[in-house]
Amino acid sequence: MRLLALMMTALLTCTAAATQAAAKDPAEGLWLTENKRSVIEIKPCEQGLCGYVYWIIPGGLKFDAQNPDKAKRGEPICGLPILWGFEQDSAGEWSGGTIYKADDGDYYDANLQVLEDGTLKVRGYMGVSLFGKTQIWQRVSAEDYEICNLPQ
Repeated sequence: MRLLALMMTALLTCTAAATQAAAKDPAEGLWLTENKRSVIEIKPCEQGLCGYVYWIIPGGLKFDAQNPDKAKRGEPICGLPILWGFEQDSAGEWSGGTIYKADDGDYYDANLQVLEDGTLKVRGYMGVSLFGKTQIWQRVSAEDYEICNLPQ
């Protein structure tokens, strides 16, 4: 009886873990940007799928100094939302989002696509996707990048 109970518990635990893994969106997680200067954490938010600065290269931007809203120019880059508003079109594809380029303080329309090799295609554009720029981001592990500390 005890062995049966242990087996049932193990089966339920495995089933729950498999269900959680299957429910996780393939775009969720940590992504190293193409220039390898930052890691973005992508996860669900109130505006759909969103991305936040998780890690930034030592010596990189500390504050959102180029933000068009002067009141936000003192905000730290760490934790800064740079992707939001993405709605899933199909498995592995999202559109209708916005990407913020903190280096310049510019906003662009954007689409995301998880490619067959597991990389993330990030396309930013103005108005029409034809006139834009694509970056390929690499999935990374939290063990490889420490979350950046917010300035005190």
